[in-house]
Amino acid sequence: MVESQYAKYVLREPKGKLHDGTVFDGFLATPERLGVDCQILFSTIVKANLEGDESEPHKHDFPHVMCFFGSNPLDLYDFDAEIEFYMGGEKQIIDAPSIVTVPAGLIHCPLIFKRVGKPVMWLEVMLTSRYDRE
Repeated sequence: MVESQYAKYVLREPKGKLHDGTVFDGFLATPERLGVDCQILFSTIVKANLEGDESEPHKHDFPHVMCFFGSNPLDLYDFDAEIEFYMGGEKQIIDAPSIVTVPAGLIHCPLIFKRVGKPVMWLEVMLTSRYDRE
């Protein structure tokens, strides 16, 4: 069978390593693997992490968007969690499906999943050709 000329655009088994070198147990698509100036991270959060998943405040020279929604495929608004996300030092409480835009240069984090009654789907799209943080 002849392989499709477009098969190169299908990223199979999208696992990868995070910026700290740990293997990410979700979907991770980097610009090198996608062939576009974008990085995508997708995971399911099943338990609280009171120490923070991204504990250190930092900033990037690119914008990114984070989406938090329920894991019920028949009702993505079925959301039972409380998340704290700091932007510019101000705490934002996410307790409903939400999309958060983080402009380039804005100091953000920690990101803390305070309570997870039902699994939360977390999708992050970073509009960059490379991941850097300060």
